[in-house]
Amino acid sequence: MENNEVLRLIRRRVRDLSAYHLDKVDCAVKLNQNENPYDWPAEIKEEVAAHVRDRPWNRYPAFVPGNLKHAIAGYCGARADSVIVGNGSNEMLLVLLLSFMEKDAVVITCQPTFTVYNLLVNGLGGSPQSVMLDRDLRYDSDAVCTACRASPGAILIIASPNNPTGSSLSEQEIRAILEAHTGIFVLDQAYVEFGGFDAMPLIEEYPNLIITRTFSKALSGAGLRIGYMAGNSRIIAEINKIKLPYNINFFSEQAAAVLLRNKVLIGRRVALLVKERNRLSAYFVSLPGINIYKSDTNFILLRTEQKNALFAYLKSRGILVRDVSSYPMLRNCLRINVGTPEENRALMNACENFFAAK
Repeated sequence: MENNEVLRLIRRRVRDLSAYHLDKVDCAVKLNQNENPYDWPAEIKEEVAAHVRDRPWNRYPAFVPGNLKHAIAGYCGARADSVIVGNGSNEMLLVLLLSFMEKDAVVITCQPTFTVYNLLVNGLGGSPQSVMLDRDLRYDSDAVCTACRASPGAILIIASPNNPTGSSLSEQEIRAILEAHTGIFVLDQAYVEFGGFDAMPLIEEYPNLIITRTFSKALSGAGLRIGYMAGNSRIIAEINKIKLPYNINFFSEQAAAVLLRNKVLIGRRVALLVKERNRLSAYFVSLPGINIYKSDTNFILLRTEQKNALFAYLKSRGILVRDVSSYPMLRNCLRINVGTPEENRALMNACENFFAAK
C-alpha cells in the first residue's frame, strides 16, 4: 500500500486535528510551561534511587498501586478507594471521556482554557460546546448553568483554577453548577494548591463530580508524569474498568509516594511561589501599557500591544515565556509562570530595560 492509502485508514476526526505541540527552545530562564522552579533535594532523590536499585526491573509494578493511592488520599483528603492514579492528569481526562462520552455527545468547556480538552473530545468523536469567559476572563457561572440545562446529561469540563487565565470558581459557583448539571462534571484542579476553592470535600456529596489533579505543578514532579482523579467510590470503581493496567511504572510510583511524605516542604515552596506571584503582579501593574489578570495559579496572564516585541526581547535575554495570543479572547497575551526569586528578578530587569528603551 502507498502512504496516502494508509493515511486514509486513519479516522478523519484524527486526521483533521491540529497536533498539540511546543517548540523546544533553550533558554537560561524557562517560564513557559508552568513548571515548579524548585527541584527536589538530593537526599530525597537518593531515597528513591535506592529503592530503584534494589527493586527487580524484570517484574511488573503492583497491579493496584495501593501505597501510592493511600498517600494521595491522605494528601488530598479523599478515600483511597475514591482515587485512580495515572500517567499524568491528561491520561485521567482520556479515561473519563472513554467512560462517559458516547459518539457525538455534547461536551461543554469554558473558553479560553486548556486546549487538550477539545483535542481529546474532537478526536474521540464528541461534540464540543463552548461557554465563553466574561470580559475580565472570569468564569460566568450563570452562563455555565444555562448551558448545562440546555444540554441535559452533557459532560462538563472546567479547570479551576483555569489555564491559561488563572481564574477560578468559588465554592458557591461550583455548588450552583452541580445543582444545575445532570451530567458528569470533570473539575480539573491541577493548580489548586496555589489558590481557589479546593472542591475535594464535595465528591461524596455530589456523585457526578470527578476531580483531576497532577504532580506536575505544586509537587515539582512534572518529569514523573503522575496524575490522579478522585470521585465517589462507586463511580470510580466503574471508571477503573477502562483504565489500562500497569499504567504507571514502579519508579514514578515510588517517587510520588516519597514526595507526598514531604508535605511541609511542598507547603513552604507553594507559599514562596504565591508570594513571588503577588510580587510579580504588583510589578507588572506598574508598567506602562500592560494589563494583568488576577491569578490563583503559579503563573500570570498579561496583555500588551507590544506582545511580539516583548516576547522577542525576553527571548533574546535568555528568558522564555508563553505566547498564548492564538487562544480565543487572548489577543496580545503572554503567560508567564513564576520562577525563583532570582529568575523573577531577571525577568523584571529585562522588562524594565525593554520599556525604558521604548
